[in-house]
Amino acid sequence: MTMRGIQVALFFFFLSGFMLSQEDLLRQIDLDWKYQPNTESRWSYSLGSVYRSTYYSSGKFDRTTSFLQLHASPKYAINSHHAVSLEFRYRIRKLFHSYLVDEKRITQQYNHSHKLKNVNLNGRLKIEQRFRRRFSLRNRYRLGISFLLNKNINPLKEWSLIVDTEALWSVVPNERSTIDQRFTITLKKPISKMLDITIRPQYRYLDYTYNAHGIWHIYTILSVTL
Repeated sequence: MTMRGIQVALFFFFLSGFMLSQEDLLRQIDLDWKYQPNTESRWSYSLGSVYRSTYYSSGKFDRTTSFLQLHASPKYAINSHHAVSLEFRYRIRKLFHSYLVDEKRITQQYNHSHKLKNVNLNGRLKIEQRFRRRFSLRNRYRLGISFLLNKNINPLKEWSLIVDTEALWSVVPNERSTIDQRFTITLKKPISKMLDITIRPQYRYLDYTYNAHGIWHIYTILSVTL
């Protein structure tokens, strides 16, 4: 790893220690199966699942399952820099916590990316219809940059860094709307052609126009792509 990579690793180490004394630590397993009818087609499809659990909360280590999610999504590439997709999610919570309800979610998404010298500029617009105890509509826009910390002829030895921020606007019938902001740093490394490991600290600044408060999360994520 380069000196810049070492500095970033140290930053994550000290940041993790800081958050350990404050908020929740979570682990997540992502499993995705991607299918494209042929290499010339603009259409592609994905099926997947997400398992997320908390292993540190309220000042103590305590493993608790957050949810198990199943999702399916068709995607259409407008060109090499722009794409749209429609995603269907079913998030299972009641199985793990009897006082919670499962969530159904439909998401319309637009992605765009642009190459700027040694970094990539990435944007994502999401419009979500969330069906829980009450219906809510959530609009989200994320903007960030990504780049390699080191270049290597072996892709499995490369580390990448992503820095982004996302604005969220949620609307619930007969209630006031809420506006949130998220700030995320992602350190990612491939383990094999199918496996990636990710460390992702995230600060959520919630409801900042009415009842502002902040929450720290740090995710450890294992991603499997088939």
